Amino acid sequence: MKFEITSYVGAGCLTFGMTRGSIRKCFDNKFKEFKKTPNSETLTDAFGLCHVYYKKNDTCEAVEFFGDADVIFNDEQIIGRAYNEIKDWFDKIDELLDINDAGFTSLKYGIGVFAPFARKEPEEPVESVIIFEEGYFD
Repeated sequence: MKFEITSYVGAGCLTFGMTRGSIRKCFDNKFKEFKKTPNSETLTDAFGLCHVYYKKNDTCEAVEFFGDADVIFNDEQIIGRAYNEIKDWFDKIDELLDINDAGFTSLKYGIGVFAPFARKEPEEPVESVIIFEEGYFD
């Protein structure tokens, strides 16, 4: 399934603000619920290619893609490509990247990239991409 990211809107059939029920229909109601952390106030839905995070009112606030998800931003595939390649590309379009040991977050575009060994092994592939609505990290 292809997910083309539109910053602060969503990706593919998934848009921020959609209800839990509407998102589940996008995936033929094939999901599992879980708590991302023991203190989570809401349940996360796990689908084969992504996890969907919800606010207390059961509307989507973020989606994390992984595995074989075909995630595209500005005509560029992200998952599976070398972390340093993706970081260098984002450096050119966002001068305020928040970089850490396992990836980066672009508040300009509402996208975070995870590569567990980003600093030590930057040629390793991006493992997941999170997209989020405005204010998610506030």
